[in-house]
Amino acid sequence: MKYNKNKKVLLQTALRKYYSVVTLFWLLQKHSLTKETVDIKPTLEKEKTDFSRIRCPLCQWQPNPSSRWWCSDCNEPECFFGGCGTAWNTFTTRGRCPGCNHQWRWTTCLSCIGWSLHEDWYLKETR
Repeated sequence: MKYNKNKKVLLQTALRKYYSVVTLFWLLQKHSLTKETVDIKPTLEKEKTDFSRIRCPLCQWQPNPSSRWWCSDCNEPECFFGGCGTAWNTFTTRGRCPGCNHQWRWTTCLSCIGWSLHEDWYLKETR
């Protein structure tokens, strides 16, 4: 009888720990979801990106709306070590990461893999 009582107490203790861990995990997941959803829709709806006026300054490659860049740690040329892992089209936000709000000054070309200042990708108006 004593053996079953000890087993029951151990099982209850283990279940309490399990539910505590699951609850903590669930709370952290909810928190991370709210952190990842940065409100960039008003910016995107106000001004549509004209991809016909965007080109790599090095090789003239032209990105399209489905092109994706990742926010990750970068030794050079920007020396940024706080990448959040968000994937997005950098030209819909003019180089600002929607995940961590970092403003990227440099953008790498997905074709030639060269780095250029983000602003240099936009074709200048000719009058």
